[in-house]
Amino acid sequence: MNKLKRISLSIVTSLLLGNLLYAQDTQTLDLDSVTVTANKMEEDIKDIPQSITVMTDVEIEERGIKDVSELIEYIPNLSSTGTVNFRGLNYSAFTNTSPMTIYVDGVPYTHMWGFDKTISNILRVEVLRGPQGSIYGKDSMGGVINIVTKEPSNIVEGSVKAEYGTDNYQEAVFDISGPLINNKLYLGVNGVYSQSDGWVTNHYPGSRGDNANEEERYLVNAKLIYNPTDDLSIKFNASEESDTRYGREGGIIPSGTDIHSYERDDFKDALYDQDTYRKRKSDAQALHIDYDFGDITFSSLTTHKKTEPSAYYDSDGSYGTAKDGFHYFMEFETKNIAQEFRLSSNSDRLRWVAGLYYENEENDIIVATRTAMNYDAISEIESDTMAAFGQVVIPFLDDSLELTLGGRLQRIKKDIDLETYLGAPLYTLDEDKTWDAFLPKIALSYKINSDLNTYFSITRGYLAGGFNYNASAGTTETNSFDAQESTNYELGIRGNLLDNSLYFSAAIFYMDIEDLQVWSIDPYTDVRSTSNAGAAHSLGIEIELGYAVNDNWKIDTSLGLIEAKHDDYINADGTDLNDKKIQDTPSYTANIGVSYFNPNGFYGRLNIRNQGKMYFDETNTVYENSYTVANIRVGYLFDDWDIYAYAKNITDESYLTGASQTSVTFGEGRFVGIGVGYSF
Repeated sequence: MNKLKRISLSIVTSLLLGNLLYAQDTQTLDLDSVTVTANKMEEDIKDIPQSITVMTDVEIEERGIKDVSELIEYIPNLSSTGTVNFRGLNYSAFTNTSPMTIYVDGVPYTHMWGFDKTISNILRVEVLRGPQGSIYGKDSMGGVINIVTKEPSNIVEGSVKAEYGTDNYQEAVFDISGPLINNKLYLGVNGVYSQSDGWVTNHYPGSRGDNANEEERYLVNAKLIYNPTDDLSIKFNASEESDTRYGREGGIIPSGTDIHSYERDDFKDALYDQDTYRKRKSDAQALHIDYDFGDITFSSLTTHKKTEPSAYYDSDGSYGTAKDGFHYFMEFETKNIAQEFRLSSNSDRLRWVAGLYYENEENDIIVATRTAMNYDAISEIESDTMAAFGQVVIPFLDDSLELTLGGRLQRIKKDIDLETYLGAPLYTLDEDKTWDAFLPKIALSYKINSDLNTYFSITRGYLAGGFNYNASAGTTETNSFDAQESTNYELGIRGNLLDNSLYFSAAIFYMDIEDLQVWSIDPYTDVRSTSNAGAAHSLGIEIELGYAVNDNWKIDTSLGLIEAKHDDYINADGTDLNDKKIQDTPSYTANIGVSYFNPNGFYGRLNIRNQGKMYFDETNTVYENSYTVANIRVGYLFDDWDIYAYAKNITDESYLTGASQTSVTFGEGRFVGIGVGYSF
């Protein structure tokens, strides 16, 4: 950031914080009113013995969050640079799995390209950090982002909203819900559509021209709820989503040049002869049945999901070279069906949940290059998961001490049918492997008083192994990789202070990682493969604060500090990478936000996010230094209307979100938008 940007940011921050210092009357932030269901039972946020962040619909709206990748920016030690990193855990390239699992009304999303998922009609978001195998049917090594949408009721209500912004950005949002039969049958429908012309012009004749990195996305959700009796609830959800993004947020650079000599605007003019895009389309359905037997609730969750991500890239991002016409692409089709049966207690004292889970997933994958010699890897991978899981919370000492015991017993079987071609048939692989695991959890929490709770937990994390689905030679052993495992230790405190005007949460964690799954690129064939490094560790601190200064002003902040390093890793080239930092892991993430609301209808929010140094490669030679991004939003509420304006990346900071020796990818530049909404 240059000097002018620093001065501008400091002035804005000082003005807002200065107003706060003169505020006198305080209001409360009552944690007892914050009830979460991420542990599959209703609990006060203070009583959960692990790191958790809860964001309400009001907080999501005032931050202008439109998708999961924007939500991630507010969570300590969680970052998104196209894929997700959490506490040093990256995506698993050949299981296509992210370290965090997204749940939307019970439907899990784990694909590594799915973390810019559009969100709409949100009631609240619960982010649980750490392994969650003892309470969720689908295991998650890093944590869970549990998205709960609003439910229709006996009241007919809804809203519409429209936005316009930089690069001809246009967005329309709607939702409507109400009863079909009072007290029995309810329906809610909502959706989002947006498009942008983008900021890049491709000057190659016949290309997309000024719309070289055009974006278009839509999401449609429907929710039907039937309550035939007071004890029985039947919910059916269906959604369809599409996200298409053309071009690159950066470009190809000459090998050996300094990546920090480039800025985002250096790539606003492109000249590539092959269309370049990433697309993701998915549709999902879920049937959720709950029956209340009094002391116990029985739940059945049946889900079906089809996801079709694809990517197509110009090989050199230019024209007039020996690589004209060269390109590569990847196409995925994933079909998933899962069934979960769960029993949970309705007791306020002995709280427990137990369940069975089955999942079948079929993946059809094509990875191909079109060069002087065409290469195709076509594979079918089928995975079956069976698991039993459970967790119990046992109170002691008049409920001031609670012991949590949990565990998961699972078996995952995968088989691959792979055929590769180099013009003619080259290689085949037809094999299967099974991974068995038991994943225990233990936690102890102690209530210091009615406002403060401390905890200590130990959990096991697990990510099954898999196969390299674009292999061109080798044996089953050389083209498969083992499970990644971790032991997680966490010590934390959470609660309210200053007459409930201050909420805070702090945690220290240490993660001991075994057989870390890493991927590499063969410098001679340009083929990617996954293998297991040896040991690694992750050590860090996470702090979150929320302070209600008075009836008008509120401050919230979060900080995540982390050291994530390899302890025993010699890569495929024979390079000793011990003590090297795990790639794509920022050294810290920090946020501070100031919110203002006046009863006359005026409101505003300033948010400043700073991210620490991050390495993009395992040898720690390609990196981005720390950078700061500021967003602001102001608006006016009157009657049922909301009129607002906002700006993201106010100072137009140019920062890298990905890089190699030959390419760079940048974060979003300055964006300015206006919007209007109407609720009824």
